Amino acid sequence: MSSATLFRLSGLALLIALPLQIVGFVLHPPSEQVMDVLKPTYGPAHVILFVSWLFALLGLPGFYARQAQRAGVLGLIGFIATMFAVAYHFYLLLYEAYATTLLAQDPATQALIEDGPLAHGAGALGPLGFLSVLAFPLLGIATVRSGILPRWSGWLQIASVPVFFLSIALVPLGVFSEGGMLSPIAMLYYLTFLGYAWGGYTLWRRHERPESLTRAKEAQPVA
Repeated sequence: MSSATLFRLSGLALLIALPLQIVGFVLHPPSEQVMDVLKPTYGPAHVILFVSWLFALLGLPGFYARQAQRAGVLGLIGFIATMFAVAYHFYLLLYEAYATTLLAQDPATQALIEDGPLAHGAGALGPLGFLSVLAFPLLGIATVRSGILPRWSGWLQIASVPVFFLSIALVPLGVFSEGGMLSPIAMLYYLTFLGYAWGGYTLWRRHERPESLTRAKEAQPVA
């Protein structure tokens, strides 16, 4: 596979990941309480979010490779940390899609997932799992500094974490909800995946097939 094809496919994967992320949160119930976990859209919403992260996994290596030479050590650290965050989200989303829904169906185990010991992935990795979101601004900073991909692609990743914490602070005021498409976690991923998609679009367009570029040039009127 040529590098141009790899970058195009990486860009396409990142473009696909964004709408799937949005659809997943649109289907997600407004909370993680048992009454919402038992809704028919809870499991499918997490499966769709899992597929979105899967496309991100396929696209991010090309996203990083395109700017690796100028992203430096920070870019490498950001990329490795982001891959760790992606893997961790695989676990969380599949846990929520299957284990959590099964526990919610049994009255004897419902208390375990309502802020119990088995809620939200059973607390796997502890604080390290929560800190994994810091990988997103790290890769964003490297993207801005490298100047290879659009800087807005990096700035959106950088802004995702401050917006996330601001959204948490505004939940008691009713501006954001605890779950669903207007939750703080949704804001975090909307911005992150929009940043990926912005860079992905550039990868897709910059590495168009030579025959496509030739046809475009031939179609232009000659002065």
